[in-house]
Amino acid sequence: MDLAETRQRFKPAVDEILEQCRIADDFIDKELFQVYIATVWGNAVLDPGKSGIDEDDLAILHDFLGEELGSVVGPGYDLRACYTFIMSDDGEQSLARLSITQRHKDFLHYFARLILQGGELPPGLGV
Repeated sequence: MDLAETRQRFKPAVDEILEQCRIADDFIDKELFQVYIATVWGNAVLDPGKSGIDEDDLAILHDFLGEELGSVVGPGYDLRACYTFIMSDDGEQSLARLSITQRHKDFLHYFARLILQGGELPPGLGV
C-alpha cells in the first residue's frame, strides 16, 4: 500500500474523528484529536490486521497519521510529539479533563513510553 492508497482508506476515519473533536465550525479540540490518533496508532501497531493493513504498511500509516496531526495540531507535529504531549503535565491534565478511562490512560502511557524510550508491549494491552 502506498501513501495515496492509505489516505484514501483512512481519511474517512480521520474525518470522523475530526467531527467528534469539533467544538465549533472552526474550532477543533486538538488535545482530544491527539488522544484519538494516538489510540488509532497504538491499536494498529498491536494488531495491524484489525486495522485492515499488513505489518509492512505500518510505516505508511505512521506517515499519514503524522500528516494529519501536522495539519490539525500544527506544522511539524507528528506521532512522537503526540505521545510526548500525552506524557507531559498538560497531557495529564487533558486526559483528566477528557475523562479518559484508567485502562485507556494506561494504554496511552505505556505506548508513549514504548515510543519515547523503547521496550516491549505486554499482551492484552490494546484499547
